[in-house]
Amino acid sequence: MNPITVLYFADLMAKLSIGRESLRLPPSVKDVAGLMKVLAMRGGDWQAAFGQPRATLHVTINKKDANFATELQAGDEIAFIESVSL
Repeated sequence: MNPITVLYFADLMAKLSIGRESLRLPPSVKDVAGLMKVLAMRGGDWQAAFGQPRATLHVTINKKDANFATELQAGDEIAFIESVSL
């Protein structure tokens, strides 16, 4: 898959010390839940942030509301927003 852009906002940005990154995902990653699994594999705070889908984590794709089952396309901009401390 061509690169996607991942944005982190609010408490996630502070906790993970990153606001934006570009990623190339393996072909097996098809949706937001799959992306979260890839991010959680980084361990530590990443595991805490993305290891389990939860209602307090808001996701958008290309600035439109999305959910954990939303499919990803090459070139997408995915934003994770959480304003509740992890």
